[in-house]
Amino acid sequence: MARVIRCECGYVARGDDDEAVVDTIREHMRTDHRELYDSVDRADLYSWIQVE
Repeated sequence: MARVIRCECGYVARGDDDEAVVDTIREHMRTDHRELYDSVDRADLYSWIQVE
């Protein structure tokens, strides 16, 4: 089952496992939401994961 994190801007990060989806959303945050990238750590992102 795919893992997803939905960003407030509408971007949907997808991955086959937790690590992949966290890596994807971190890259999105780095390029599009620098303030979130600097304030949200990887541990927080694991609680944002949804299973599809």
